[in-house]
Amino acid sequence: MIKQLNLILLVLISGQVLAKDRELENLIKATNDNSLAQKAATENVSAAVLEKERSSKHWLPQVYLSGQSFISNDPGTALFGKMSQREIKSSDFMADSLNHPETSVYTKAAIGVNLPLYEGGQKVAMNNAMTFASEAKLSEAKAIRNEFYTEVVKNYVIGKNLKVEKTELIKIKMTLDSIISRYQVGNKENQLGYSGLLGLKSLKNKIFALLNENKSKSSATEKALAELSGTNAILIYPDESSISSLLKEYLSYSENQYVASHKLKSFFQNAKSAQEVIDAEKSRNLPRIGLFGEGYAFNGDRSLGKGYTTGIYLNWNLFSGNDYGASQEAIHKSKAAQYFAEASLQKEKVEYVGLKDALVAINSSLVLLDESEKYLEEQTKISHNLFKNGLINALQYVEVLSRRVDLIKSKSDAETQLIEVHSQLAKNTNDSKSEGANL
Repeated sequence: MIKQLNLILLVLISGQVLAKDRELENLIKATNDNSLAQKAATENVSAAVLEKERSSKHWLPQVYLSGQSFISNDPGTALFGKMSQREIKSSDFMADSLNHPETSVYTKAAIGVNLPLYEGGQKVAMNNAMTFASEAKLSEAKAIRNEFYTEVVKNYVIGKNLKVEKTELIKIKMTLDSIISRYQVGNKENQLGYSGLLGLKSLKNKIFALLNENKSKSSATEKALAELSGTNAILIYPDESSISSLLKEYLSYSENQYVASHKLKSFFQNAKSAQEVIDAEKSRNLPRIGLFGEGYAFNGDRSLGKGYTTGIYLNWNLFSGNDYGASQEAIHKSKAAQYFAEASLQKEKVEYVGLKDALVAINSSLVLLDESEKYLEEQTKISHNLFKNGLINALQYVEVLSRRVDLIKSKSDAETQLIEVHSQLAKNTNDSKSEGANL
């Protein structure tokens, strides 16, 4: 019986865990399904993979089929046509027959094969270049997917943080409304009491301003989520999931050491691809060797003749103006790609260290703010009771509530900064549990 109860409890808890982030999960799925940028990146990956596979088949023979049918009274065509038909006669070599052949219809069909044996290494180098290029496209697609993923999670968690801020501000507002409506402190002759009333109303206006700001930011966040996901879902932001748990679950990153991002990985893969292109360009000046063969059938005015030709060929490009300097150009492009990748690596490492330091500072501030929040909550309760019993005036109570409002705003801003830094760290890493890392 106890085991059954434990099992039921486990199922219920698991259901809550799964349900608490379902709203965010749906947004992530919708973004992955509807993002045009991600679809374009996926198509680029597919094209690059096909290009790589196509280049890997360079060693296969080229097989071709050709055919033609024509009418001619050309002396050369007539003579060689009769030879191809294997029907040459002695009378064909008379001057009049050679110079004035009859107009005839000729038909020729041929099938041939070209098998390269050595291509100077050009096709091998290009296949290697295409392999690295396809890997770069895949990394680029992962980077784009991860960027959209982190943007969705960031905006969603910021929206949840704004909801928390709004809830806390409304609590203070309700307290102020209660005080203003239930206590008579508005006699102008009572300067202290009237000053307290003015303080209460001023604080209420401040809360109104903060709530309007909160509404504007919430609206911007929801519009961003709608644009990213391609949906207009009404967001609830369930209370079961805290901001810290969402950050840990959805915006994880490499905490112990720097890990290169997918974007940076694509830069280095492009640099490797450019390096392979150098060998391909150098091979332009090397010979090409291969086997060839062609069989034909020729039909003319006398008969149908057949024949074949087979052998080995050598092609060597000794000089071409278009190819001159191509290898040097490839070297410069390769160096530029490598330098760019290394510069991006330096930049990412600096950003990683800076973001980690910012994270430590923000977390330290949040610890202090949480501690201050506990103190202020207790002080607010005490001050409320003292005010009810007439032991402190409204002005003193307003001062406590005002500090409470400032704390709510400061904590909300710090939480937003924390979310921003987490999203940037998650975006610049491939060592995360994010959906962006899976493609």
